[in-house]
Amino acid sequence: MKLAFCLFKYFPYGGLQRDFLRIALECRSRGHEVVAFTSRWRGERPSHIEVRQLPCWRLTNHGRNAAFHGRLQAELSTRAFDAVIGFDKMPGLDLYYAADTCFAARARLRHGRLYRLTRRYRHFRQFEQAVFGAGSTTDILLLSEREESVYRQFYLTAEQRFHRLPAILDSARRLTADADGARRRVRRELDVEDTAWLLLFIGSRFKTKGLERVLAAVAALPGEQRARVRLAVVGDDDSRGYQRLARRMCIDDRVRFLGGRGDVPELLAAADLLVHPALSESAGAVLLEAVAAGVPVLTTDVCGYAVHVEQAQAGVVLPSPFDQRRFNNTLSEMLTTPQREQWSRNGRTYGSDPALYRMPARAADIIEGWVDANHGGRHRPTAESPALYLRDELRRSLGQAARLDEVLSLGGQLYRQAPGRRTLRFERGGRAYFLKTHTGVGWREIVKNLLYFRLPVLGAANEWHGIHHLHRLGIDVPPIAGYGTDSRSPARRRSFIITDELADTVSLEAFCERWAHQAPPSAAEVRLKRQLIQRLASISRLMHANGANHRDYYLCHFLLEHPETAAARATVPRLYLIDMHRMQLRRRTPTRWRVKDIAGLHFSSMHLPLTSRDRLRFVSAYRDKPLREILPNEASFWRQVTRRAASLAAAERRRSQRRGTAAATGAAPSA
Repeated sequence: MKLAFCLFKYFPYGGLQRDFLRIALECRSRGHEVVAFTSRWRGERPSHIEVRQLPCWRLTNHGRNAAFHGRLQAELSTRAFDAVIGFDKMPGLDLYYAADTCFAARARLRHGRLYRLTRRYRHFRQFEQAVFGAGSTTDILLLSEREESVYRQFYLTAEQRFHRLPAILDSARRLTADADGARRRVRRELDVEDTAWLLLFIGSRFKTKGLERVLAAVAALPGEQRARVRLAVVGDDDSRGYQRLARRMCIDDRVRFLGGRGDVPELLAAADLLVHPALSESAGAVLLEAVAAGVPVLTTDVCGYAVHVEQAQAGVVLPSPFDQRRFNNTLSEMLTTPQREQWSRNGRTYGSDPALYRMPARAADIIEGWVDANHGGRHRPTAESPALYLRDELRRSLGQAARLDEVLSLGGQLYRQAPGRRTLRFERGGRAYFLKTHTGVGWREIVKNLLYFRLPVLGAANEWHGIHHLHRLGIDVPPIAGYGTDSRSPARRRSFIITDELADTVSLEAFCERWAHQAPPSAAEVRLKRQLIQRLASISRLMHANGANHRDYYLCHFLLEHPETAAARATVPRLYLIDMHRMQLRRRTPTRWRVKDIAGLHFSSMHLPLTSRDRLRFVSAYRDKPLREILPNEASFWRQVTRRAASLAAAERRRSQRRGTAAATGAAPSA
């Protein structure tokens, strides 16, 4: 076989670059001809692999990438390859090694709408669409199950195009002999005393890997701990800004910037703790390398391989959203806890599993299988772009040829209908589902919303993205069974979303009616009420801290699992958040939208016999702080919540009076 391996640029210390070379060498060892295409190659060139450099001089990254892709296509057109394997996203790939996170997801949560008008955004979105889009035929070698969910959320990528790879560990980067000698040698080189704690930070993109967070945590350590700490920063990146930051924090004498290093096993042998608080990370092979070396790890749950730290019980994984204060406290605790020895033993045991070292062989197997399945040729017909996503069992029950029009015309028990929107329940294959359809709101409705400075709801996309987002945060939401949309104009866009019926649940509003006229009569019900308050506060905190707001945040939009069902499992009843068709997602939730959500919850519970202690319990749980810190500093926020809730209650009373007057006179109530 003749294989083309494509990478924008190669340097010896990047995780993606090492994987690129290992897979290429594995394919070469099997007798295949491998040609590596890159715009720049730094470091030693491998024997038996042809390296073709295609230099591209442009001012911007996206400009260089586009120029490289143009030159690559010209090269590929003159040479016959059985498969083209890309390690960066670009059009025309047969297989893509997915080591990067989803650009569309990052852009949606980190930048405003104006960013989507930039040339940079259009370039990266187009290149990502070419790989993951529903009409693409590129197969994907996947490192992280979490990222599969994100890519499918934004591109409706067919499940069969994903091939999951095992965890990445390189046996060549394992220190199997004289670890103690390596520890003494490296610590002597770095001038680290035996009694000092050596923290290790490894990553070639300092900003993405969270170096600023690490420096802040070291600066925040108590005096005695800070005096014993040394931080070694390893990575091929510009360190000048971070050196200045360390000086401003007065810890520059605690920090050494080592640049890119090839002796990572020896550095791990010398380290007492690996710190890796990444902002985003598809995998993070260094986490596994540290675990296998017996170095406890402090990382964040956005890293794909953080799951291995948890499974190995070899450190601490901090949940999202990232909290600098929590990170500072955890680092301080990990330096002094006797549990570090147990974490180290657990990691070495976990790292001895041979299955962790088979990734290059598995990747080569997939490449060979792809070529065999395509009869040794690259020229496949382009797949027709599916109009929708349907879960397997629903697709079978609706028919393999189901299309958007057919789903939109499904019948069932109608629950709600409004101009351009309806909600109904239907059954297929012995299972029950809820279908929400959107058939266009019209330009008049769009203009009216914009005049009131509101973003109009144009379809099911808000709910589709909202459910995925909250599910990854650990919030219970209805499972999605289907989604589809077309590309018509905003005023005429058609879309739908199908979710499973949540059987054996009751509206939280209806459930709490039992307490509307009488306080909980038993100790068990008092405990349940407090559990519900804590859970509502926790859901609200997670949602708002991760850039989401609901906009219809009332008790009626929560479904509670029947307590009897939960009692049979000896668990707390699950609480599901539903009706997210107006949900907004941003990098940060603005205060006014947090006020609106919490005020809606407060308004919908005003008729319940909640005590002052109950409300303070919610306040404390929502902010995850003691009341003595909240009440003096956040009184303005909670006054806004109270005023907004009172305003909602007054508006509801006026509507009730109008309905009563209209009923008494026989006239129709005004809208």
